[in-house]
This record gives sequence, C-alpha cells and structure tokens, in this order.
Amino acid sequence: MKIVFLGEPLKNIGESLEYSGFSEENVEVYNDVGKLLSNLSCGDECKRVLILVGREHLSESRVIRDFTISHGITARIFVNKADLKPKLENGLIFSFDFGNGGLKDYIVNVKKHVSRLAGMSQFARKLREDLVFFAFSDSSLFLTGETGTGKSMVAQIIHAISHRRENRFLELNCANVPEDLLESELFGHMKGAFTGAFANKRGLLEETNNGALLLDEIGEMPQHVQSKLLLAMDNGKFLPLGSNKEVEVNVRFYAATNQEPTRRVRPDLYHRLSELKIDMIPLRERRDDIPILVDNFLTDVGYTIKFKDFPPEVQRAFLGHNYSGNVRELRNIVTRFVEFSESPNVGNGTKYDPNAFAKTELTERFVESMVDLYMAKNEPLKDMMEKLHARLESEIVKKVLKSCKWNKEEAAKKLSVSRRTIDNMIKRYHLDRRNK
Repeated sequence: MKIVFLGEPLKNIGESLEYSGFSEENVEVYNDVGKLLSNLSCGDECKRVLILVGREHLSESRVIRDFTISHGITARIFVNKADLKPKLENGLIFSFDFGNGGLKDYIVNVKKHVSRLAGMSQFARKLREDLVFFAFSDSSLFLTGETGTGKSMVAQIIHAISHRRENRFLELNCANVPEDLLESELFGHMKGAFTGAFANKRGLLEETNNGALLLDEIGEMPQHVQSKLLLAMDNGKFLPLGSNKEVEVNVRFYAATNQEPTRRVRPDLYHRLSELKIDMIPLRERRDDIPILVDNFLTDVGYTIKFKDFPPEVQRAFLGHNYSGNVRELRNIVTRFVEFSESPNVGNGTKYDPNAFAKTELTERFVESMVDLYMAKNEPLKDMMEKLHARLESEIVKKVLKSCKWNKEEAAKKLSVSRRTIDNMIKRYHLDRRNK
C-alpha cells in the first residue's frame, strides 16, 4: 500500500507527521498532478494507494479518482477541507480537516483498530490492508467463514475506521430472534400492529441511520423478510409494521454466515449484500498466526509470559491442534491452559503441569471454601475480596521469593511481573527473608 501527498499536506503537516504504521519508502509527496498520475501508472506495486489532496488541488480530485479507476488502481482519495468529521464527498472521495491533528488522529485511529487483527501470515497482512479500503466505501460487505474466525470483529473494525464511525454500529444475529419477531426487530412497528405491540418501536434500520448494521447468520432470515430487506436496500426506505408512512434511511449493510450463503439467502439479496466480500480462512490454514494470537490473549488477561516461554511440547500442541472453533477456540484453550494447565491436546494424554498454575481440583475446593466462609460471615463482598486478594498475593510472592532464594530478578520472571513490582510487593506486605 502506498501513501501519496499532493501539495499542501507536505508544507503544513507532512514534515512533522509521524507516519505510524507505514514504511517511509511507501510515502510519496508531489506538488504537480501530472507527475503524480504518471507515477501512479507503475504496475502492480501501485495497485493500492491512499491519496491525500491539499486544498489548492481540490478541483483536481475527481480527475485523480477517474484516472485511478480507469487504470485499475484501488484508491481512496482524501481532500483537505474544513470538515471536522470524515465525510463522503463524491464516490470514493472523502473530506476532513487534515490540520488540528485531524490527519494524525486518522492514522492513529487506523493503526489502533487494524492492529487488533494480529498475525504475520499472508492472509492477516492482506486483510489488514483490505480493511482500510473497505472502510472508506458505502458498498455492502458480505463476510463468510467458519464459526470463530472473527467475522463480527472485522465488521466492527471496518466501521471503527470508516467515515461513518461517529454513528451507530449494531449487530443482529438472525438465528437468535424468533421468525415472527424478526421483521419487527429490523423494520419496527406501530402500536397495535400485532398482538403484544403495546407501543411504537423503532427498528434496527432506523436506529442505525447513517451508521451500519451487521446481519449475522443472514441465512436464518425468513424469505419474506429477505424480500422486504432487499426492497429497503434498493429504495432506501421501508414501511414499519402497521404503518402507512415510509421511513427513509441511509445504512451501510454487513452480512455474515458460516454456511454456504447461496443455499439460504435469496440470490438477488445475496448479490445486493456482496458488493464487497471477505472470506475469513480457518486458523488451521494460517498457523503462523497462532504464536502472536496466544501472546495477545495472554496480554489481555494480564500476563507477561509469551508463547516462546512455553516448553517445546506445549508449543507443538498449540501449533498442531485442529481448531474447529478457530480463533475463538484458541482463546478458550489459552484460558484453560493458564487456569488449569490444559494444553490443546490434553484429551490425547498430553498434560503440561509445571505447578505454575493451580490444578482443577485444588481450585474447585478453594472456591467452595471461600464461598462457605463468605456465607458464614456478615461482611461486604468487596471488603472480603480485597482482604483475600492481599493475603493470597502476599503468600504467593513470599513462597516464590523463598524458592528463588530471594533472587528478585528470578522471582519477577516466575511471576511474570517487573522487578519494580516485586520491590513494591515486598514493601507493601512487609516481607523479610529472615522470616519463615
């Protein structure tokens, strides 16, 4: 992906802007439109480009856009105008104020959200790039892939970096809503429209006006509701149940399924929803991403230990597992590994038990004892939990320090905390190596 500045952005911003997330060789600056266009015609390496246009070149933005389209270049064009929020100007041309931190905030926001898609596989790298271009579009997007591959998260990220991000993003799992209520959930209803309709209700299409709506498990939507949805997408308006007054909306639609979409979705609706498509491949086909995902999950729950710190047999277990539940299953396995020392192939007899984490049976007995203690005492839960946390933490730190012969660096590594944290704990709990 290439980043191109035309004119004003360099003079006012470019020299002081840190291009976080972009390599310097992919950033170019021009003051002449003709030279910019001639250099864009440079083969495959220019197939994707973000073009930021200064105010003195605003009138030429459509020429740039039409050139990129005619030459098969995937481009998004941003023009520097006094718009506080990114706004769609004219077919793939978007405007916002580059100054006052606007451009830097945009780049930081993109990096923050896109980095949630961890991994170094070819699929992960391409997907991170795709999201930037899919975000700045009003075309509908269809996501396919097995359960747990991250379809919902991808839709959330696209919305979070898009020009619609200030407006609502809602999700509806069509499999979780009874068929007779799904039409009302989407389009709303008027009081008395059916038995139980005691008040007017706005549907999700109206709630997400100017925002985006994800329809998960779209194949579970009844055919008559699919037909009404197609009409609403085509016309930008619909009738709530029991109403004779049309509601106009501007919604970007996302759809997702873990099944073959053409089996359950009307062909005309499928084609309307799949203007853009992303196929989320299963985790077993991008095993290179597993160590990075494991590291991220460990960080999420407060551990500093990394995948590389695991014994070889545990690393092999993680890398060799089938992951029918994909990334969601991997997260669950990491949780079980941390809490109960269960590696992915524990069912085959492999068990990792370095006594670094509590055993299942010991944990269960401890929890039961604490519940019994709480029920027997008239004490606020918060107070008891604070005392329990302090007592446990002090005992664990004391035991680890003793096992390390009070080598604080070694103890810090065992506990996956910093040396400073160890010193703070020793001071907080008045620990002394002379005390047993």
